[in-house]
Amino acid sequence: MILRGITVLTLLLFLFEGVTSLRDVRLLVEPTTVVRGGTAALVCSRDMQGAPLYSVKWYRGNHEFYRYTPMEEPDTRVFGLPGIYVDMNRSNGTQVLLRRLELGLAGNFSCEVTADSPSFATQIATRFIDVIALPTSTPVLVADKDRYQPGELLRANCTSPPARPPTNLTVYVNEEPISALETSLLSSDSGLFTTRVKVEVPVTSRLFPSGRLRVACYASLYQLYNKSAKLDFLTPETDPRPERITLNGGASTCASNQLLLLFLLIIPIMLKQHRQEPVTHDDDSEHNRISLVGG
Repeated sequence: MILRGITVLTLLLFLFEGVTSLRDVRLLVEPTTVVRGGTAALVCSRDMQGAPLYSVKWYRGNHEFYRYTPMEEPDTRVFGLPGIYVDMNRSNGTQVLLRRLELGLAGNFSCEVTADSPSFATQIATRFIDVIALPTSTPVLVADKDRYQPGELLRANCTSPPARPPTNLTVYVNEEPISALETSLLSSDSGLFTTRVKVEVPVTSRLFPSGRLRVACYASLYQLYNKSAKLDFLTPETDPRPERITLNGGASTCASNQLLLLFLLIIPIMLKQHRQEPVTHDDDSEHNRISLVGG
């Protein structure tokens, strides 16, 4: 009976040692959202509780791509996995640095820590890494007309450049968001998505509070991309009518103005003709004046 009690106690101590020799395995990923072609650092922290480390293994899904085993030579190994590029100069038993991440690598990454003790206690931590493709330009906003009158319907479309995941689009009229009449999503062979929204807004005079109506489209993707496109429409104008801008007696005033203009055109012609007329002398009158003087 005493022997049996000692055996159970020994087993409990053995299990307790195995459980407490490793704890708090955590995986920190920086950043958790990586722009296509970028870099991510995977840091694996743990509390070994004084137990020696046997190994740290790194996985993408169920596939191991990097291993650190301090008691072996060499202590690091890389397992070929398409699209995985490990920076060996900055990778060790605590962290792995991945470069040139592509869209297809988005998914779960894990680190598995094993203690070098009789129990070989093992814990694993997993984090999701998202790989995205940002739009390479601003959204495109177009309207069906250049000018609108009250009572008409303003129709506009906003289209985002290709991205992954799809870009979020919101349309505003005078800084007030409006609901999209239609939203469509177009995919490409490269795995990118183009988002397009269509809006319709009844035009009223109150939409021109300062003589201008503004339609804006804002595009965003996480906290990494924020761009906008804007269209301005000025206060509607109509062609002026003469009777609206002339005063009483305007007809006579207009006639007087026309006569004055005609007079101003004729005067230069008359002066020009006068300057060109030859000067003639009356010989008989001159002879008579000489005869009278001379007696």
